[in-house]
Amino acid sequence: MNVNEFIALLVIGLITAFCIWLYRRLHKPDITKLYNAKTVLTDREYEFYKKLKPLADEYGLSIFTKVRLADLIEPKPKAENPFWMECFNKIKAKHIDFALADEDTSIVALIELDDSSHARPDRVERDDFVNAVLANTGYTLLRTYGELDVIEEYLR
Repeated sequence: MNVNEFIALLVIGLITAFCIWLYRRLHKPDITKLYNAKTVLTDREYEFYKKLKPLADEYGLSIFTKVRLADLIEPKPKAENPFWMECFNKIKAKHIDFALADEDTSIVALIELDDSSHARPDRVERDDFVNAVLANTGYTLLRTYGELDVIEEYLR
């Protein structure tokens, strides 16, 4: 292959790449139509919610579901925390299954509904992080496999 053939192939390749890019750019689908609705709670979470609701009502508490960790805590300010973005990235996509709040919406307790997946190494690491950061910020996190015992004991 000589230099002229190589340049011709390169030009053809660049034109092809540009045409593909342009086609995709001009024929982009309406991404708002690429989503499906889903329920907030899984079946298991909903079953637990139905058990938790009477207990919360008994103590005059509201139940919030799927509370984003970043809505409960935030990294210390950048001036004293050079790892601000790393800290935020660790909490921005994590959530707590349930939060019990009083009438002022102050959090009384956070609840994680655990299952067998929490024995996986990646989940153990995630749970250890969540446990520590919530303890360090003054929250009470209650873990349960679906029983209310630990929650009832805490609320008494």
